[in-house]
Amino acid sequence: MNARISRIHTKLAALPETEKAVLGPPLTEAQLSEFEEGHGIRLPEEFRQFLTRIGHGGYGPTHGLLPMEQWVGRQPGVGPLAESFPIVPDLDVPQGPAGRDEFTGTFPGTITVVYRGCSDFTLLVVTGPGRGRLVEVNREGFFAPRFHTDSDFLSWYERWLDFVLTGHRDLTWFADQMSGDEVRLAATLLEDGLATRRRAAACTFITHPEPGTDLLGTLLRALTTETHPAVREAILRALAAQGEPGRDLLASALADPVPGIRSLAAILMTTRTPEGWGLPAPRREILGRHLADETDEAVRDSIERALKMT
Repeated sequence: MNARISRIHTKLAALPETEKAVLGPPLTEAQLSEFEEGHGIRLPEEFRQFLTRIGHGGYGPTHGLLPMEQWVGRQPGVGPLAESFPIVPDLDVPQGPAGRDEFTGTFPGTITVVYRGCSDFTLLVVTGPGRGRLVEVNREGFFAPRFHTDSDFLSWYERWLDFVLTGHRDLTWFADQMSGDEVRLAATLLEDGLATRRRAAACTFITHPEPGTDLLGTLLRALTTETHPAVREAILRALAAQGEPGRDLLASALADPVPGIRSLAAILMTTRTPEGWGLPAPRREILGRHLADETDEAVRDSIERALKMT
């Protein structure tokens, strides 16, 4: 634990001044005990260590870490802390709206650590099978709760610092991503038994700095062997993020059995230019040929919209 605390202090000090990486002063043991006794819980140890040895509220993902007075009550979406948050981490990849009333409105057994905007929140589970893990939720049920891959709060926060320091291209993807260099991420994408982790690895490649020369081949191999639609969708986005060589490989997804995947591939095959969105001639020809055989109306509409781009 001491080594992890020291690393976080070092990385905070290494951030550029433009990050304005300011945390509030650490909390005392008495302050934490008062909060815990008032709610009938004990906070996860890694979170307690962060609060007492690093800081409280301030610099962090999206709009930053919330102070104690906003963990419950003032931020809607949190239920009784001593009541268990029922979801077991990592068992499934959520797709689309949650579709379950118990995952809208309030989320028992959690505190809000980050408000991400609109009705999106990052929660820390304090009671339940996911205790100590961070989970992404939407109060209105636009998506089912999904756990971050990080094992605890310190790992989650250190990953944030690593992403900033290494220059990830778009930090808005942080909640869907995971730690690791390209070799580890590729192994996770190709070999991990959990779809949640494979999806996180694919999403990390969307913004990963300085991708290696083998990445396109890794992503294409993963696309052809992946069984979970949500992971395939993330792989398509990762391919498109690699520029024109990656977009050229998206045509293989036009044979995907899931219409939504085919539609996404068609849209991602387009290219932003200084004059607007366009579609290079080779990809235009591929989409034109596929349109003649496509039977799904939604996919046909996506292809036709892509073909109309100049």
